[in-house]
Amino acid sequence: MGHDVKNIKEAIALTLRVWRAASAFFLSIELWLMVLVAAATVSGLFLAFMGSSLSILAFGFAITYVGTRTVLHAKRILHWPFI
Repeated sequence: MGHDVKNIKEAIALTLRVWRAASAFFLSIELWLMVLVAAATVSGLFLAFMGSSLSILAFGFAITYVGTRTVLHAKRILHWPFI
């Protein structure tokens, strides 16, 4: 990265700058949608392992997210991350 940190004060200042720069992403709706889909996928796997038919609902939500995300990007409500 090329940061020449020589003491703890500079390390703290650099950490604060990085967190402030990344805060827009951490507060974005896109991150929370991805976290929600990850939770739905994990819960869907758990429910499928337990033999519950509710796993279909959880997997349906995770699969529907892909289509919803495409529509939200097309309407420019969400922005493409990491570009």
